[in-house]
Amino acid sequence: MWKSFPDELYKGKNVSTFKGKESFRVVSFSDEGIIVRLMSKEKDVFLSKKAMFNVIEKFIAHKDGVRQKMVRPASRLKLGLFLLHPWTEKGERHEEGKRRSYWLLTDELFQQLASGERS
Repeated sequence: MWKSFPDELYKGKNVSTFKGKESFRVVSFSDEGIIVRLMSKEKDVFLSKKAMFNVIEKFIAHKDGVRQKMVRPASRLKLGLFLLHPWTEKGERHEEGKRRSYWLLTDELFQQLASGERS
């Protein structure tokens, strides 16, 4: 799963964070993690491999979707990386007369996880 990141993240592309409050560019990718540069600051931020897997686990724990409102601000940068990733998709539902945005893992990934195809 981790080895597919470099091709799927398109190094150097600008990406919005989870709620679109910030954007960043992927600077480099290694076995230890990903380094991104926040566009509002001339500062590189390191996101460890473990942190990225924690994000994936958050999605898995909420099969019906992770609602934007329930995500801590510190997690938005990590989740923003998944905008470019084919494992996730953004969905909307109507709840209490309001439109709510969710992030979801794709059905294909859930099937792979259930069958044990991914490690």
